[in-house]
Amino acid sequence: MDSINFEDIGQQNNIDMALFLPFVGYRLWPSVGNGKVVLDVILRGIGESAESHHHLELSLSPLPQERAILPVQEHVITEWAACGVACVILPFYTGFRVLHVTQAGDGFDYWVGNDEHEYGLEISGTINEDVEGRHRAKVKQFLSNPYGVDGFVSVTGFEELHSILSFHHPVPRRAGDE
Repeated sequence: MDSINFEDIGQQNNIDMALFLPFVGYRLWPSVGNGKVVLDVILRGIGESAESHHHLELSLSPLPQERAILPVQEHVITEWAACGVACVILPFYTGFRVLHVTQAGDGFDYWVGNDEHEYGLEISGTINEDVEGRHRAKVKQFLSNPYGVDGFVSVTGFEELHSILSFHHPVPRRAGDE
């Protein structure tokens, strides 16, 4: 089993991940025991195999003694919690870090990379929707990005504690394609 601390790996990114911690804690609260939760992670197109399965023990500390009521809508909590999970999973399994937020209309959420490469990252989360179905929809969205860049799609299902992180190559557009 792989094991990481949310705060430690979060420091590897260029963005401030501290904002995501309350959302990750809130969404994972029902499953957290002793400040730890195990996520099932599927990696697709990452590494040497087409697909690999991992169990990731994620440490969240400090957690409040009781679950606080966050001052935003449920879909915002889920989306920001998914961002927190993705920003931990991506550097842990790929070595890439989140560089900065994209602009509206870019077709994905973040620019990620290292000193040699830069890619896109699309993130989504769900409480009870089919994770595979949401992942397919987000891959389709990512593949239509206006830059035609390669990149990652991360979808986390918080009911079943299941994350999918995949890598994709958009098909280059030809002149005249709309």
